[in-house]
Amino acid sequence: MRALIPYTHTRAYRRIAAVTHSHGGVKGGTSGAFTQLLLRYPEIARWIERKVDERRRKNGGQREVVRGLRRLHRDFLDQCRRAGVEAHDYPFNQEHLGERSLVTHVRHLANRHFDAAAQTAGATQIAHAWEDAGEHVRKPAIGPFDVIEFDGHKIDLRVTLRVDDPLGFETLFALHRIWILVLLDVATRAVIGYSLALGREYNKDDIAEALQATLTPHTTRALRIPGLRVRSGGGFPSEVIPETAWACWNTLRFDAAKAHFAKATLERLTGIVGCWTDNGPLCEKNERAFIERFFDQIAAHFAHRLPGTTGRAPQAVERALNDVGGNPSLLTTLDELEDVVDVVLADYNGEPHTGLGGRTPLEAMRFLIARESSLVRTLPAARRGTLCLLQEARVVTIRGSVKRGVRPHINFEYVRYTSSILSSNASLIGQQLRIYFNVKDIRHVHAFLMDGSELGVLTAVRPWCFSQHSLRVRQEIFRLIHQRKVTYRDGEDPVEAWFAYKKAEAGRHQRSAHDLARMLTDRAKSHENPPAVPGPMSQDAQSKPVAEDAGPQPRSPRPSIRLTRIFTFS
Repeated sequence: MRALIPYTHTRAYRRIAAVTHSHGGVKGGTSGAFTQLLLRYPEIARWIERKVDERRRKNGGQREVVRGLRRLHRDFLDQCRRAGVEAHDYPFNQEHLGERSLVTHVRHLANRHFDAAAQTAGATQIAHAWEDAGEHVRKPAIGPFDVIEFDGHKIDLRVTLRVDDPLGFETLFALHRIWILVLLDVATRAVIGYSLALGREYNKDDIAEALQATLTPHTTRALRIPGLRVRSGGGFPSEVIPETAWACWNTLRFDAAKAHFAKATLERLTGIVGCWTDNGPLCEKNERAFIERFFDQIAAHFAHRLPGTTGRAPQAVERALNDVGGNPSLLTTLDELEDVVDVVLADYNGEPHTGLGGRTPLEAMRFLIARESSLVRTLPAARRGTLCLLQEARVVTIRGSVKRGVRPHINFEYVRYTSSILSSNASLIGQQLRIYFNVKDIRHVHAFLMDGSELGVLTAVRPWCFSQHSLRVRQEIFRLIHQRKVTYRDGEDPVEAWFAYKKAEAGRHQRSAHDLARMLTDRAKSHENPPAVPGPMSQDAQSKPVAEDAGPQPRSPRPSIRLTRIFTFS
């Protein structure tokens, strides 16, 4: 029935007659001439298509960038001469030499695909293509822990670090802004877990810490700010709802950040949590609308109300109103920020939401769990006592020499590790071990033979076994030693030497202050949750981390009298 539609052609026009010379200002008579030229000389058509593709392709500095159509028309005429087009043929027998037809054809080629047309027009962001297939349509969240959205947000707040000297002096160092990593339940809008990451960017270890904090039942913090407390009806689901303790989720949505696609991150999500991963399309924040809206509310109702906020932009009014000037002692310290963030997120879960019919996220979760109790999938009881997502595994070779009297040992990150069992067994030299280590504390590693049998805990040789330090700290210590910036004598603790170097540098560089904050935070968390010595481990459990979480320990009381020393940055 297409033939019945007025002015609609069922077949494109194809010119047969030759094009005559245009003279005397007479127009017309050249319909289909450009298409006839391309059909007669296919190499010219292919050349034009190649040039159109090159106009939207990145240059790389190896060839000339051709954007104007005037230069393209000149090269087009050269291609016609090389193809054998005579001077009395089209386009040489026309007044404008086929320029307008070339422009029309180039625009038609550029607009065949929206992505190409947008790149040619100079668009910096292109919306993703619509997918009608059923596998590309996201299913709605039908219950708690069905779909979880995860992302990181840099808090718009200047923070300081408080370091105490042995003599009681208190030193304040300015830090970079802090990242907060949040896991948000889509069905109930509840924050089920979070963690703070120190650094310019968060990495896979920070993500593992957030996942572990979410799986582990939340414990009430010992708040150090007087009068700070969680509102009535607030809290975290794993803390106030017993059915959600050790709960796992079915799908995790995240964006295309590099740390999200790390191999260790995906293995932890699929192997331990047992969930699907959904990163969604690029540059589409609406695909994770709930977590993005949550961060917007956190910025507006929390970070932008405190002294020292950076605001949404350098010219933001809240930045000017909350400027502390040259008095950094008015800024929020890292300890205070940890307490306030915990209370703010707990209060959020107890705040009524219009999208939930006036219910709070905790009330919505209780209601949905009571209606469908089988929807919540929990971590097996056998795995709860050995949950440590911060552990990684490596395969190393046992070194040693009977002839030279060198006892068996392994080399891990420039340091020897051994134990009484390993050092006394010469038959193990040359065999391979699979070691598990906590990236936050690598003084000890858990060693297993390749058949799955346990060898035990290997300890770093002195002086690397004294002070707790992370994998990143050890790598930096050896880098600074190679650069001759850090030195230590025999018997001295290299970690303490690194700490003294960083403390001296923190007055001039915020990165050094950030390194100090990360070490102090790791030490505080390890004191709250001391690792347990692992028991026998089967071969099937080799891929599972080994550690044990304990309850919070009481903190040592802070001195009542302090002397403060402040570093300011110009």
